[in-house]
Amino acid sequence: MNTPEALAFLQAHQPMPDDDGLEQQPELMLAFDEVRKYFVEHPDPRCVPLLLNSFGGWDGFGMYQMVEFVFFQMDEQLVTQALLLNMQDVARLNRYTLYWNVQLCSTFPHTDFFPALLQVLNHPMADIRMATAYSLTQYEAATIRPILELQLAVEDDSDVAETIREILEDL
Repeated sequence: MNTPEALAFLQAHQPMPDDDGLEQQPELMLAFDEVRKYFVEHPDPRCVPLLLNSFGGWDGFGMYQMVEFVFFQMDEQLVTQALLLNMQDVARLNRYTLYWNVQLCSTFPHTDFFPALLQVLNHPMADIRMATAYSLTQYEAATIRPILELQLAVEDDSDVAETIREILEDL
């Protein structure tokens, strides 16, 4: 594999299929993992936006959690700027891509993520609301406490509500 091939693979899979689709195409799953490993060993800034938009349904059988290892090889500002670009237009992201981008907001914290995180705190998908609550913990307690208290008052998912309660206790 070389850089043009790896970039072409990512460009062709924006996003990857959901986990059901990946299960039917194990060669695609293996190819994604090879691309991920390639960019860990051969960092290229061009892969960052492509990887940020590659997340298909759920966890990609554990591959999506490993994407951050590619980003650890990159300049943090580059990753943050690409993530910020995505988070400024969350409506265009599929829910799984959004979920993983919100998760990465915790790994690569930046003050400019705050408006986008507030926007997705009320997302219909409970997993995104939970990830958003965790991502908000990068901000000052005095700022996020009232926001999380308001969210807790309207939260209809018991797991998300419990997560918010735990975060509020830790603030």
